[in-house]
Amino acid sequence: MSAVALPRLLLVCDREAARGRPLVEVIVAVAEALEGDVLVQLREKEMGEAELRVLAGELRDGLPSGALLVINDRAEIARELRIGLHLPAAAASVGDRRALLGRSVHDHVEAERAVRDGADYAVVGTIFPTGSKPGHAGDGLGHLGALSDRLAPMPVYAIGGIEGRNAGAAIEAGAHGVAVRSAILGAEDPAVAAREIAAAVAGRLHG
Repeated sequence: MSAVALPRLLLVCDREAARGRPLVEVIVAVAEALEGDVLVQLREKEMGEAELRVLAGELRDGLPSGALLVINDRAEIARELRIGLHLPAAAASVGDRRALLGRSVHDHVEAERAVRDGADYAVVGTIFPTGSKPGHAGDGLGHLGALSDRLAPMPVYAIGGIEGRNAGAAIEAGAHGVAVRSAILGAEDPAVAAREIAAAVAGRLHG
């Protein structure tokens, strides 16, 4: 695993969540509001390779100092742009690691794969109900705590329905940080929403 100190907030980004606003501008504004203390995951599953390469390059070059960038499931782009890679739970392992590596994890089998891969962090979910998975009640804080214990000392980000009112509870359950999409990118002012969630996390860490 990498020795990089990971931020407590992971921002999961795509154009749909940005509600028609320029994605790079919104992400950069959020990162600047957090003074670069953010891990950004670019997740555009349907975008073509060439277009995504350009978008990732613009984002990499626009992010403030300290902000970290990973791209979802596009190992070739990650290598070419020298940015990190985030792998979905079902994705095959990758060799030739030179940058940050994360994995999505839903159960103990996937947790063991993340450990074998030497991942730098894991994203565990779905913790709370979320509009992106209608009908799913969420796996709950007990699930988060059990997988955080299994993955330790690997940092874990809780995902799924995370917002200011429950971010602290995820930290208490054992998460290193929280992964957020809609509660930030879909907010009227994403920068303000990001600061509120970051403050909720910090308050639980230092409370």
